[in-house]
Amino acid sequence: RVEDAIELINDVTSKSISQKKLKTEGIELRWSKSKVILDTISFVEEGLVERDVEARLVVLGMISEEHVLFIGPPGTSKSEIGRRLSQLCGGPFFQRLFTRFTTPEEIFGPLSLRALENDEYVRCTDGYLPTATVAFLDEIFKANSAILNTLLTILNERKFDNGGRRVPCPLKCVIGASNELPESEELDALLDRFLLRSYVTSVSDDGLMEILSNKFSSGELPDVDPNISDKLDDVVTEISTSLGGVSMGEDVCVLIRDLRAFLREELDAYVSDRRLVKASRLLRASAASHGRDRVDLVDCLLLQHVLWQIPEQRDAIREWLWDNLTPGKSDDSAEQTNFLLQGLASESLEMAKITMGDVTGEAGARRSDLDAIDSIRKELEEIERLTRQRSDELDRHIKLLNGLTDHLWIGQDEAHAAKQHLLPLAEAASAAVGRSLADTVSLKVAISSDDIDNDLRASAIEILTNQDGDDVVFTERELQMSLKEAKRQYKGEHLRKWKNARKEL
Repeated sequence: RVEDAIELINDVTSKSISQKKLKTEGIELRWSKSKVILDTISFVEEGLVERDVEARLVVLGMISEEHVLFIGPPGTSKSEIGRRLSQLCGGPFFQRLFTRFTTPEEIFGPLSLRALENDEYVRCTDGYLPTATVAFLDEIFKANSAILNTLLTILNERKFDNGGRRVPCPLKCVIGASNELPESEELDALLDRFLLRSYVTSVSDDGLMEILSNKFSSGELPDVDPNISDKLDDVVTEISTSLGGVSMGEDVCVLIRDLRAFLREELDAYVSDRRLVKASRLLRASAASHGRDRVDLVDCLLLQHVLWQIPEQRDAIREWLWDNLTPGKSDDSAEQTNFLLQGLASESLEMAKITMGDVTGEAGARRSDLDAIDSIRKELEEIERLTRQRSDELDRHIKLLNGLTDHLWIGQDEAHAAKQHLLPLAEAASAAVGRSLADTVSLKVAISSDDIDNDLRASAIEILTNQDGDDVVFTERELQMSLKEAKRQYKGEHLRKWKNARKEL
């Protein structure tokens, strides 16, 4: 008879969980203009070897209207990517190689002689940076003090002071390139203006073989859709107008806060408030370009291209992100839930024994005892609500991880590596949360259902809540995790049981 009661509880629990399960179909990539972005990325990357990340960052910079910086040795396609960008912009393109002797006239335009006759200091800006839509500035950190302040204003505010008037600039994106990072502190502000950054290295040996057999000769560009600039303008406009409707949840905000603390305390790296605000806008643009109305944690993988100060920090940021990207990782919610459930299970068992299984009062249970049971039930309902929310978050996260190779802004190699690392962690967390949810709903059903005989209720609760705590079942995926991954996922007694389960394999 107790077995029948357990079967009834499990059946009700299973139906309750499945009926309220979040639907995650179609959340990976469903924006109507995604093909335009993919075609643009393909054009920038075509014929180039091992430049998948740089091609995506350039296009992301264009559609989010942020600037991109390439650092690396000469001859690594930095200029070539900038040259291809000129074919994508729907307006004037400006390109300059900076030297220590570059003058303001070369960047902002010559002075108007006619205006000087009228005692006005006005530049003729047509064909120069103030009137450009997209620009490529090579060796940008060689900019001297005569250029720097005006350049900073154009990059940050899209404004140019000309003849006593501040005029708007149509600038969408600047690609800066340099063989090295700036050594002078006065150039730190210029470095901070470039939100997206990539350290461009020479190709691998296998990549070199591909370059040598590449069908494109020097100076030859792949064909481009003649309407691409108009299509990209539509993309920029639509994303810009949709950003206000893209939310950033608490989990993403907490992740960014903790990442800044990690950078400050572990890497001694300063990240400005302006940079973090711009990073949040970039993440919203990433979500919008995938047709989503909220930023997901997978979008935060882009932060490895945003927050480093020196190239060596990028790998440390990426590893930190991989370790902290699983929903619920930062707040130990699973451990807290299990702790609360253990207490409520003990209380439920005690009350079932006191009332002889009567949870309605029909068999003479005292009002105070029924109130205590009702209080337990309400606590379980709140735990169920929070656990369902966490379970839904993990289901969504897993769905996005499975489609990570289709993410517009994450390179293919990075997507495969991140998926391989993050998916087992997410699935293990999902299994743990699923167990907590099942335990919560089962306990709620056990102290609520009229279909359970009163004289069996206490025995059923004792079996369901597993008071001895020995029967913990791990999934095959959980048992395949490394010890390092398990330590991230489990704590205390749960970790000990995982180790014992591994030994039994």
